[in-house]
Amino acid sequence: MAYPRQTVSLELDTDVTHQCSLHHTRDDHLIGIISFQKPSLFLKWGDLEYFRRRSDEFSVMPFPDCVNAMIIDIQEVLAYLDQDVPLVPWRLLEEDCPVRIIVPAERLDYYMGIFEPTWLCSNIDIAITELRDFMDMLVH
Repeated sequence: MAYPRQTVSLELDTDVTHQCSLHHTRDDHLIGIISFQKPSLFLKWGDLEYFRRRSDEFSVMPFPDCVNAMIIDIQEVLAYLDQDVPLVPWRLLEEDCPVRIIVPAERLDYYMGIFEPTWLCSNIDIAITELRDFMDMLVH
């Protein structure tokens, strides 16, 4: 006797997209940079799950090692995010890895009430410099 099964999909109903890149510091620390884009102003459950899945997945990918720090760029996310959006991967929080969240300059005040203020930045190059200085300082 065959048991009934229902086919499901793991695809998400979302218009969020992302791009990933890596930066190696002088002392070979690995900084992961993930940039999200969301052209619409309204958030759905699929959007929140997309943010969580992609940032978690990126944080554990071996490139040859997992990232030691992460920059999460949400400048191209038109919707305002709140504390319910799982942007920062659990692994980075548990291991106290440095994080920077890049937000539009005009939204810095808004996001200070949601994310750790020391994580916020409005320029990706400044964020890379801060993480490089912090991470390479630990070795010397």
